[in-house]
Amino acid sequence: MLLNNCIVAQDAYTELLADIKKDRLEMAKKSISKDTCRTYIMDRFENDIFPHWIGTCWDYNGYTNVPGMDKLIACGYFVSTTMKHMGFNWNRFELAKMYSSAIVRQSCTDVTEYQDIPSMLSVIQMQPDNLYIVGLDTHVGFILKRGSHCWFIHSNYYNRKGPDKEKAIESAALKNSNRYIVGVLLGDHNIEKWLSGSVFTFQP
Repeated sequence: MLLNNCIVAQDAYTELLADIKKDRLEMAKKSISKDTCRTYIMDRFENDIFPHWIGTCWDYNGYTNVPGMDKLIACGYFVSTTMKHMGFNWNRFELAKMYSSAIVRQSCTDVTEYQDIPSMLSVIQMQPDNLYIVGLDTHVGFILKRGSHCWFIHSNYYNRKGPDKEKAIESAALKNSNRYIVGVLLGDHNIEKWLSGSVFTFQP
């Protein structure tokens, strides 16, 4: 029964990725606005992609390409893999192997460094809704800003929990750092690359 459930879940995930690809190609053909694309990516990531990853365990060496309770995913691979599945044309291995600060600097725009969480969140909360990547001393994840809420979405190493969505201000993993390198993932330039399927190139 467990095997059958895993197969069904994997099939559903494969269908989800196909639907996202189809939507992305349609948006590119119709010249949909970048704001619409940005909202689409955030919605699909938060409500469709991320829920499939819940239950996948964290492991420092985890690099699964398929979510599941019998799979392992490290923090960097969670970032690089989920966004690759969203349609970002990049090598998930190259990106995930970088230091957390390099992941942010090479995948995002408008990169800023902060020394504490309140300062970081006060700036983010004044911005329009967006998806950010934040690099910590030894960890990396997403900050999703929706309305008045900021969520930290990451592969949580505490108790090897794996993919998790927490209020950013309350996250133990987010607090466990002396600096925060934050970049805008869904800036206009990256939206254009997402729509066109352009390859992201990274410097080693």
